Amino acid sequence: MITVIIPVLFLMLVSAVKKVPLIGGNLIAAFVGTGVLALVLGGVYDPVVWAQAWLTGLNQVAFIIFIVIFGSIFSALQVKSGAMDTVLNVLRAIFGHTPQGLVLAILIAMCLGGSLVGTVSAVGAVIGMLVVPAMDDMGLDPDMNCAIIVTGGSLGAIMPPISNAINVACSILGIPTDHVLQISYLTVGAAFALTCIFVCKVYIGDKYKMPQHLIPTEKAASILKREWRKLIPLMVLILLVALNSIPAISFDATSTLMKAVPMGGSNLYACLSSVPVIGQVTNNIVMALFVAIVVAIAITPELRQNTAADLAKSLRAVRVSVLIQIFAGFFLGAFRAGGQIAVISEWAAGLSAVALKLGGAGALILGGMLVGAQSTTQTTLLPILGPAWMATGVSDIHAAVASSHLAAAGQGLPPADLNTFVIAGLVSSLLQKEVNPMKSMILTAPYCILLAIIGLAFLFI
Repeated sequence: MITVIIPVLFLMLVSAVKKVPLIGGNLIAAFVGTGVLALVLGGVYDPVVWAQAWLTGLNQVAFIIFIVIFGSIFSALQVKSGAMDTVLNVLRAIFGHTPQGLVLAILIAMCLGGSLVGTVSAVGAVIGMLVVPAMDDMGLDPDMNCAIIVTGGSLGAIMPPISNAINVACSILGIPTDHVLQISYLTVGAAFALTCIFVCKVYIGDKYKMPQHLIPTEKAASILKREWRKLIPLMVLILLVALNSIPAISFDATSTLMKAVPMGGSNLYACLSSVPVIGQVTNNIVMALFVAIVVAIAITPELRQNTAADLAKSLRAVRVSVLIQIFAGFFLGAFRAGGQIAVISEWAAGLSAVALKLGGAGALILGGMLVGAQSTTQTTLLPILGPAWMATGVSDIHAAVASSHLAAAGQGLPPADLNTFVIAGLVSSLLQKEVNPMKSMILTAPYCILLAIIGLAFLFI
């Protein structure tokens, strides 16, 4: 067990304690060092095996890397084309005639943005500037303003059909996303609906009045009639992903099209998918994002201006995230090649299942809170917790559902949620008013508790 304990302690120390000289808080250093320790302590010294382990691990997370890259490009294009403005204006025209309706529209827009952008801080910066002044004009205090943005953005990270949290969990456990996404339509859909009802009825209720200048003067149909072309790429993306993840349909349109293209005695899909790492671009969500990007550029002339500069800006924005995933691939491959996964499974089989499930759930929630990103939290902890949970009888599908929900549950939880601190600074700077992060975290706690309960439930059913 010492071969597991030492690398895990190193990972926790370096990733969580910024005061460690030179490498404290550096996730890349944490993953590299942990991987090296795992291989050395596992008696693996052959550099060829190290390279093979890295390639195996990288292949495991490659489609997440592609989603991050293409997702960043697509979301930037949607902002530049005005599609996100259109979505928000349509939602306001439908719901925004009352204070409760306006907040509902904002929650939906934040959730959609969080699904596309992937991180709470990023969606807060993109959409927050559009909605923060409106909520302030309505009379919401800055703490509530901050909490609503964090709530919507956090739920977006796990919202199907894109659901970054589900994709991360499935990639780490090495299972298809289809069944897990199908479950999350129900769990996340119910969680989002209950959260919206709670926020609108309990937090907003009849406590506020709608300023006249915030009441939409144009109907949603008129906005759509004028701006519908801007929404085509977004609709293409949602359609392609939903076709494959909705149980009654389960049709992978992108792979079907690629299989229809002949190549070298086979077809494009077969040839491309057989290539390690690069072949993961054939993932349904990755290809859906790629198609949506092509459609956006093709139908929107202004997106064809300064295209290279826009692409470079999007890639710079995700450079750190991509590097972290690349080196996380080394960590994942090293833990398998060094024998740590097998050791964890054997060790977990002799433990109390209840203690292991509760302890692991707490670690994921705590990680989501302190790191502020479910993806980093799952990448760090799930390679250890996944095999342990499955050794107690938890299915791989239920482990993925549980991990994604638990890590997402931490992204707003008091008393030290990183996302809230970031968004609090954004709201404060926009309004020139003080924001109390702790009060905001208390306001976001209900949805966090709800997601945590759902995650825990899938560890015990």
